[in-house]
Order: sequence, then C-alpha cells, then structure tokens
Amino acid sequence: MRWAVATIAWSALCLGISLHQKSEKRWFIDEDYLYEHGNALSAEYLEEHAPEFTKRLEGLLPWVVRIEVQHSPTDEAYSSNHGTGILLGDGQVLTARHVLSENVTGDVSKILLTRSDGRVLQAEVDRQGAQDWALLRILLEKGAPSLPNSPIELGSATEGETAILFGYPAMVGLSEEGGVLPFRKGGSQAGSPASTLSPMLIVSSVLDAQAMTLDPIAGFPPTGGMSGGPVLNSRGQVIGVQVSVSKTTDNATGRTLYYRINAVPASAVRR
Repeated sequence: MRWAVATIAWSALCLGISLHQKSEKRWFIDEDYLYEHGNALSAEYLEEHAPEFTKRLEGLLPWVVRIEVQHSPTDEAYSSNHGTGILLGDGQVLTARHVLSENVTGDVSKILLTRSDGRVLQAEVDRQGAQDWALLRILLEKGAPSLPNSPIELGSATEGETAILFGYPAMVGLSEEGGVLPFRKGGSQAGSPASTLSPMLIVSSVLDAQAMTLDPIAGFPPTGGMSGGPVLNSRGQVIGVQVSVSKTTDNATGRTLYYRINAVPASAVRR
C-alpha cells in the first residue's frame, strides 16, 4: 500500500504547549492530531531512522488481522469484543487472551477475522496462556480457498531496539491513501464486501525486553481494539503481544503527558 508521508517533526506532533522549568505548564500529547496523522509520521520516522522496516512493511501487513468476538447473544442482538491478531504458520492466529474473555458473560458464538484484503475468516480458540496471550485456529469452510502459509516467526526482544506495533482500533482502519476510515463489516447475504483497510502503526523503542514495555516514538495513539496487536522487530519477527497501555495524565487538565505500551513477550507463547 502507499504510505502517506508527513513533513511535520515528532516534537511538533506531540507537544501542545511548551515546557519551562519555572512554570507549571506541561507538554501534552495531542491525541486528536495523532489520530489523523499518526501513520504518516510513523512512515516518515521509519524512512529516516529504520529503512529496513519500511522495506518489510508490504510483506508484513497481509498477516495482521482484525478480530471480532461475538458473544453473549440474546434473541435480538449480541455483544462484541474487538482486537487485533497476526497469522502464524499452521493456521494459527496470535492475539491477547482478554480479547476473548473481557466482559463476556455468556457464550462466544463466533470469532471473525478480517484480513487487510477484506477476506473474512472464522476461527476457534486453540489454546490460552497463563499470561495474556491466546492462539486461535482458522476454520476454513468446505471448498474455500486455502491460505498461503504465513512466514511470520516468533523472536526475542532486545532492549533499546526499534519495534512496531500493528493494531486495528475497534471500528477504523487505514485506506491506501493513508486516511483513517470507518470499518465496514460487510455481509454475505447483502452481497456487501468487508472493508479493505490496513492496521495502524506505532513506532516504539523497547524499554524493558523481559517485561516487554515499549516507549512510543511515533504513530497512532493506542486505543481499544488494538489489544492483541503484534509487536515486531526489524527482522519481521513477533517479539510481543500488546495487552494494555499505561498513561500519565495532568491532574489539572486530564490531558495525557506520556504513555507506555505493555505487552506479553513472545517467549511466553507456547505453540
């Protein structure tokens, strides 16, 4: 896909007001601006500081999937959890365990995976870990075209290395032109296809390789639906699964000062 490139420096992106030692002002993260321009800034950062990542992006994106877990059905409706995952070999999909269980009070009736090309697949739970990770297994309908075998492998993190988190916010994705668009689920009965949207990128640095804590550098602000998103290193290996975000806010305004991304290390995943 074509990545829109912005010409705005990261310092101008995040910092709403200047910091001065003798004042009580703070530097704030402008999350609205990040929401609209985060991917362009991610692409710009990668091109300048990690060109090896830019070369790999086209090959990584097709394996990242949007996840919808339909659960607790009633006669007229059902509830949904939204998350992100990545296709591994042997039809397995790695995501966060809480995507499958959070706020689920009834049965899980369906797990749907949507690829960036709009293809919708069904899956079932394969296994879940003691830490916040889970593996799904794709269920192909009879006569459905088989999936190419995923080249994605698990790896280990190194402190200080650049890493990328891929994630689908609950109801949006990225168009080929780099715009943020609402996600359309589509429907086979109505003949409407699902959206062909790509995941958002967050460029980060590994603060703690053992605990998998990440310091964001550029990109879309983490939000609901990005749970389970894969964290990849520059070699294209999954080194973690995103599970939560820690924010520090200003007491006076409630605005975000900075945040950290928390993940489960790939070494904890047992396939």
